[in-house]
Amino acid sequence: MADNRVSFETVLTAVHALGYDGITSTAGHPNEASGQVPLSEEYRRDPPTGWRRLLPRVYCNAGDQDLVPDDLRRTVERHDWTIQAMGRNDEAVTVIISPNGV
Repeated sequence: MADNRVSFETVLTAVHALGYDGITSTAGHPNEASGQVPLSEEYRRDPPTGWRRLLPRVYCNAGDQDLVPDDLRRTVERHDWTIQAMGRNDEAVTVIISPNGV
């Protein structure tokens, strides 16, 4: 079966056209990009205060696909590529774009 996917450069150009310039090629991994993108308001959390700011925050939903902005997901998937949420903090989610997922 032939692979009809568009080129990696085309996907990255489309992502950057949306304003997600923080997503860049991953060193040592051709055809893969990663970066942080802002979370929508509904998924943001206030930074911890007091002594809690010294403790690491654990997020049980760090890989939840709902964290990926809809416009970004649609653009990547329209080109038959995969985008995955791989981690998050209070205000951003780290995503990876690749041909078949990681």
